[in-house]
Parts: sequence; C-alpha cells; structure tokens
Amino acid sequence: MDIQKFKEEQMNDEEKSWEQIQEIKNLFSPNIINSVRIKSKQEALEKATYTIQNTLRTMKDSGLDFKNTEPGHGPGHLIRDYVHSTLLFNNLEADAKNIFVGFVGGTLHDMGCSIIPRYDESTRAVRHAEVGALLTKKILDENSNLNDAEKISISHVIAAHTHYTKPSEIKCKDGETRIIEPYKDLDENGRPIYPVWFPRWVDRLDCNGAAFIGRHYLTLAEKHKDYDGIEHFEVDFPQHMQPLLRSFKEQVDEKGNRNQVMSEHMKMFADSQNNESPYGKHDYGFMVEMRDRAKERVYRIVESTQKNEILSPWEEESIREAWISFLSENVEPRIGNKTARTLDDMFEKLPEKTRHAWCNAFLTTMKEYKEYADEKLKQIEKTKMVYELPGIIIDVREVIKPNSYWVEKIKNIGR
Repeated sequence: MDIQKFKEEQMNDEEKSWEQIQEIKNLFSPNIINSVRIKSKQEALEKATYTIQNTLRTMKDSGLDFKNTEPGHGPGHLIRDYVHSTLLFNNLEADAKNIFVGFVGGTLHDMGCSIIPRYDESTRAVRHAEVGALLTKKILDENSNLNDAEKISISHVIAAHTHYTKPSEIKCKDGETRIIEPYKDLDENGRPIYPVWFPRWVDRLDCNGAAFIGRHYLTLAEKHKDYDGIEHFEVDFPQHMQPLLRSFKEQVDEKGNRNQVMSEHMKMFADSQNNESPYGKHDYGFMVEMRDRAKERVYRIVESTQKNEILSPWEEESIREAWISFLSENVEPRIGNKTARTLDDMFEKLPEKTRHAWCNAFLTTMKEYKEYADEKLKQIEKTKMVYELPGIIIDVREVIKPNSYWVEKIKNIGR
C-alpha cells in the first residue's frame, strides 16, 4: 500500500473521496450483515482481534506512524478503544455478526486522524471518520480474506461513528459546497442497526471519564475550532480554561459568539450519556454500566473545578509535574510529552485562581483515573485478550496501568 499517495489523494482530491464514501453508504444496508461469516460470539471476538491485528500490521509496514497524529487522537486513544471494545463485547449480549463488525469498527474508528487533521472538520465533508473508512477499506481489500459484506460493513460503521443528527452544509476547501447527511442507523421498522451504533459506543467510552479530561486538554496547545453540539466555536487557551459552569444559553461572548469553556465542555459530554439523549438512546446492558461509571467520574472532576481551595507553591508544582507525567505516559504515550510541556508553559501564565481551580481538577482526574485503571486491569485479566497492537504497543496494559511517577507525586496531597 502506498500510504503517501493515499495521504495526498485525501488532502487534495476531496471530490473523489466524497464519491467513494457515497458508494460505501449506498452499498450498506441492514441486510448486508447477514452475509458476515460469523457463527458464534467466540468466533466474533477471535476474528475481530485477528482483523485488527492484521490491519495495524499492514499500516505499520506501509509506513503509517501514529506519532504524527494530533495529541488526543493518537496511540493512547486507540489503546483505550481496543481495551474498551474487548471488555464491552466480551460482556455484552448481542448477535455475533454485529459484535464482529462493531469490535473492528470500534477499535479502528479513528484511523483517519493519522491522515486528516482532526480539527479541519469545519472545512471538509470527508472528515477523519470518512478518511478512516476509506483507509481501512483499502487495507482490507488488499490484505484480508474478508468478503465484500464484511469489508463494506466495517468501512461503513467506521465512517458512521461520527454521529450526525441532522444534515449540514459545508463549504469545503476545494470550493465545493456539500451536504453531509446523517448515516443510516435505523432499519425500516425503526430498530437500531447495532453494528453502526457499537463503534459510537466505544468512542463515547473514551469521550467520557478521566482519560478524556487529559485528551481534551492536549488539544488546547493550538487554537482551533471545536463543536458544542450546536456549532463550531473558536478555542483559545486562556479563555477556555476559565473554570466556569454556565447554562448552555449563557455560553456566549459579548458579540453573541459561542465560547464554551473546558469545564462546560466536559459537563456537556457527561450530560449526554443517558438513554434520553440522541447519542445514548439505544444503550443497554454492559454499555450502560461502563457509561454510567465514566459519567460519574466526569461529574466529580467538573465539580472539583468549582472548589475555592488555595494551594501551596509545593502542591501546585507537584500536581503540575504529575499532570505532565499522566498526559505523557497514560493519556498519550509517545506523542503527549512535548505538548504537555508546551501547555504547562501556557498554564503558568493563567491567573492564580484559575490555576488552582484546574490543579484541583487535575488532581481529581488522576485519582479517578487510578480507580478506573485498577478496575479495567482486573477486568482484562478475565478475558483472553491479545495484549499487543502492532506498531502501537507491545502490551496495552503498560499504558492503562498508572505511571508510578505521578502516582507517587500526588500520594501525599490530601484532597
């Protein structure tokens, strides 16, 4: 596979990529899942793991290096997606064919972030999800024994993991205006097409919980646009770090522009983790258990930003050093350290009250992560999980396990 040629095509020929995505969307239907050659849950788990391993190995051999991925969507996110997929699908009662497609799609759903900058979304219709689908389809076409139904289904659910709830009109960089339509996720009887929903579930499990606080923080080193559920808004570090908790209507500046801050952004994600939201309405079983535990962690972290506790210079320094280690070793290994240190220099310039509010939150985040990691490591031991992800990590447990440096750093800070 010529990975450089693929990158150039995605960056320079959105029209061609758009046509390819429309073809995948048109070929996918609920009935195509019937042609997936899986007969049991155990076979689904084993074949999904093999497919993931083979795909990542092909990417590695093609020269695709995840160290070039933007912090927050790199190796750490992929590792947790794999761990969450393994645990979710080992413990979820579901059709074996759906598990196979959902497991592969859930683990590989952000492959496109290694090709397309994540925050170019506002000027592209073929975004990281769609590019990831095209990349995976190309690899599966060239280096797998999957049938057409399996390849189309996996590619489609990767593209569909970005959960569009309504059509949107995009003026693309190539000058064309394109309409992004929501992906089909219900059958003709209004029932969920679960292979489409499962990768969204996996994605939400790392957009919720302690690691997500670190993931989002790592994206703040450069100005960019993020999405608040209504529109894209400009993210500026000093403004975004204000420890505010306003109502959604109040999250605007004096000019009427949206200006959601980090604490509000985290709460927005947590608030959507329920069966009343358009994102969680079809959650059931072990997904609900995993989702709710992660959501409660986020609420405790957000609440800690509102504490007016003054830190000693030693406490602040210790928490910040621990936070850099946490971001560099657990949240985004290999690519997080440089960004974490850049952000700490930016953090130093914030008002003391803001720094202390977020140091309290960083401390809470790390303590919540330790509990999360201890829980996940115990659950992993009960599965027949393959620990290696080719080109990413020899043993995923080494990234999930809390780094001893930051654990020791925060041990004697009594909050």
